[in-house]
Amino acid sequence: MEVGTVIQEMRELLRLEEEAQEKKWFEQDVSLKDLRREGIILHPVNIQNKSFGYTDQPVITVTFHTPGGVNNSYYSQGTPVALFLPSSNEICNGQLLSISDRKAEVLLYTDDFPDWIDEKNLGIKRLPDNRTFQMMHSVLKRIDKGEDKSIKDLFEYVHGIKKQAEIQPSEKKINIGDHLNEFQLKAVENGLCDLPLQIIHGPPGTGKTTTIVALIQSLRKQGLSIIASAPSNAAVDHLAQQLLNSGLKVLRLGNTAKVNKTVWEHTPEGILSQDKYSKQIKKLKIQAAEYRKMAHQYKRSFGKSEREQRKLLFNEVYAIRDQIKSMSKHYLSQFFDAADVILGTPIGLMDSMLKEKKFDVAFLDEAGQCIEPLAWLVLEKANRAILSGDHLQLPPTIISDEAARKGLATSVLERAIDAGVQRDLLEIQYRMTPEIAGFSSRYFYEGKLQSHAASIPESMIFYDTAGAGFDEKRLENSRSTANPEELRIVVENADKWIEEGQTAVFISPYSSQVELAKAELKNIEVSTIDAFQGQEADVIILSLVRSNTEGKIGFLSDYRRMNVALTRAKKKLIVIGDSATLANDKFYREFVEYAEEVGGYRSVFEIITN
Repeated sequence: MEVGTVIQEMRELLRLEEEAQEKKWFEQDVSLKDLRREGIILHPVNIQNKSFGYTDQPVITVTFHTPGGVNNSYYSQGTPVALFLPSSNEICNGQLLSISDRKAEVLLYTDDFPDWIDEKNLGIKRLPDNRTFQMMHSVLKRIDKGEDKSIKDLFEYVHGIKKQAEIQPSEKKINIGDHLNEFQLKAVENGLCDLPLQIIHGPPGTGKTTTIVALIQSLRKQGLSIIASAPSNAAVDHLAQQLLNSGLKVLRLGNTAKVNKTVWEHTPEGILSQDKYSKQIKKLKIQAAEYRKMAHQYKRSFGKSEREQRKLLFNEVYAIRDQIKSMSKHYLSQFFDAADVILGTPIGLMDSMLKEKKFDVAFLDEAGQCIEPLAWLVLEKANRAILSGDHLQLPPTIISDEAARKGLATSVLERAIDAGVQRDLLEIQYRMTPEIAGFSSRYFYEGKLQSHAASIPESMIFYDTAGAGFDEKRLENSRSTANPEELRIVVENADKWIEEGQTAVFISPYSSQVELAKAELKNIEVSTIDAFQGQEADVIILSLVRSNTEGKIGFLSDYRRMNVALTRAKKKLIVIGDSATLANDKFYREFVEYAEEVGGYRSVFEIITN
């Protein structure tokens, strides 16, 4: 297949996704109440604080309550949103700087705070990410034109149109200490070869980030320039922290509102907050504030001359804002040159100061969660690409079922592996006991995943609710499924399962079950499986929810979601489910058999209290 044909098909899928997002975020036939319950909008929100950011743009902090918690597939750092007033047509676009279950920070794309911002009943809704779609279409068009041969070649390798040479062991001797195991060391050595594309396949707990950091250190010793990315801000920040811990200089670009203090000091905002840079910028921001205050004396209901005066005053604000941006760019230029690694999400790296810069090597971490068109925004910036992640965990989130079915949900990592690109599998995991890791190793990783931790009997328990009458339920006014009896078992036994000082998290694939759990479990963190990907805890309690006479398991049939759920626990994994419903499916039947094999099968009748 030709490159042009592949790109044409990919762009068609992007259009389908964009249309689906437009429809999803602007549904007119769904009530405000339903949209709120499904987590599609945040409403009502209360303004807690108003300020102007370091580029002198308006920023609001809001608080809210969502019954089932924030839907992380809809809202995350960097999401385009709109502040709106349901009782009118008032709307103001912006971007999420940060979000938690009860609080969000939003940058507003406006000159000043809207006049209606102090009204009651405000809401926040997700917007289609039109800017990102435009960028993805643009990079695909550039690849199709073939202006950069190295990127076109890389595209052909990812799609199996062309095969790259096999990795030849590097003759270069590396000295990175003895902290890497044999599989990590091999991945680093292979990364020092000059092949255009390398894949580091890191199952849960195998030290993928440790391996990436060691490879980046070695490449920097060779004098090569590095750009690094990941599809989520959390993954970028984690990599940035580990690079800083290794002694490398980093510049973290993009949405950086809620990174930890160490990483924040290496962001543009953190750098510009230093006294030697901030004093002059602060003076300019004070001037801008004075002009804004004067402009506010002229209300829009005044006459023509007053409106003209207001306009002139705001023109002064814009001029000062441009001056701040110019000054900031001048101050930051030295940090772009001095950094060992420049990091950000693919969109965060779309910085004007990187527009003409070409790096030697691009790293894309968590590449199994990155749709391919988005990945090319990063990969086109370098001569070589290193993809890392695990395509056997959750794929990228796609709204359009048709686009997902036709391939848009296939990550760039999975695409490259399917094309036969050679990969380095990290085979030793350090997170879990062998009992916890064993089933995923057997089912997903061909039995190759070895456990470094010692065996702990009864560290993986499956409580079978078959015959107990724990039927699933559809809660009132909800499209999701819950199982109150499974939750009751958790409430009654959690103290026995969790030892003092251990971290514990309750997870479930169903938002209604998570909603119930947040109300019932006061001392245990609660999360959907999707939101907890990439994290870990000492104890994980997993409620599978489905229990019905028809044997229906819904999206439990997405086994990659279960791979995520089953690999979060370090010391104890408690799974609650109905084998009579689950065992109709081969995957779950094998899981129940595995629980019996390791001595972890229990009937729920053993712990039921009347």
